Amino acid sequence: MKPKIVVPFDFSESSQNALNFAVQIAKKTNAVILLHHIIEGFQDTRMYGETHASSEQQALMNIMDIVAHKKLNAVVEPLKTEAIDIQISVDVGSVYGSIAEKIASDNVDLIILGSHGNSQLDKKYLGSNTHKVIRNTKHPVCVLKGNINIDNIKHIVFASEFEQEPDKVMQELNDWQSITGAKVTLLKVNHPSFTLNREEMESSLNEFALRNHIKNYGVDAYTDIDPTHGIIHYAEHNKADLIFVGTDFYKGLLERLWHRRTQVAEEVATHTAIPVVSYHL
Repeated sequence: MKPKIVVPFDFSESSQNALNFAVQIAKKTNAVILLHHIIEGFQDTRMYGETHASSEQQALMNIMDIVAHKKLNAVVEPLKTEAIDIQISVDVGSVYGSIAEKIASDNVDLIILGSHGNSQLDKKYLGSNTHKVIRNTKHPVCVLKGNINIDNIKHIVFASEFEQEPDKVMQELNDWQSITGAKVTLLKVNHPSFTLNREEMESSLNEFALRNHIKNYGVDAYTDIDPTHGIIHYAEHNKADLIFVGTDFYKGLLERLWHRRTQVAEEVATHTAIPVVSYHL
């Protein structure tokens, strides 16, 4: 079965960047792209998955649906020569709710979200829809801030506690490394309250790499009072091209020290221009 990539599409430059990136992945993996547009502003007409609207509202929704399909077809038309399977869909409702339904109904493998950069508007957007998708979906989510050439991804930073990562997570990392040919750095972010024994850390991470069949890799550690800042500072200083991070990053004592659990992936995606792939533990 072909892998499926969902690309929420609102005809903005950022969503076009997400589509461009999905096309590059599809060329390398033979994936199906599900290009999904959401018509907002009619949330109150949705009840229990069905649409309840006045005749005027229904007429307007029908017109908007027709226009959206035409515009999506126009976007897809130039890509037909690429021999890529792109399926379009239009839904009415909230952005997050519609994306969640699409993910569940189509059993997708990856969600690619384009964001607008570091503007206040973008922070508000990331603070709602993208954060909700990252936090709640069990599928990998890729957040982009720009038009990314996948062939330029040569360094992936994989930030984790490196305990017992699920097999599906390691398969996802291996897939990204296979697609890009990138070197992976296994990064352990250390809280200043702990004394880091570098020899033990390197031995532990090397064992992790061996156990999970990771090739072409390096190991490193970075000490920071805030895990989000630590990951971003390390990745930017070491010129990472992609950050791979879990939504459930710290547990136990580390969770108590940092007073957070599921926010790290969301905050990293918000505050760095580097593409971020989040995965659910």
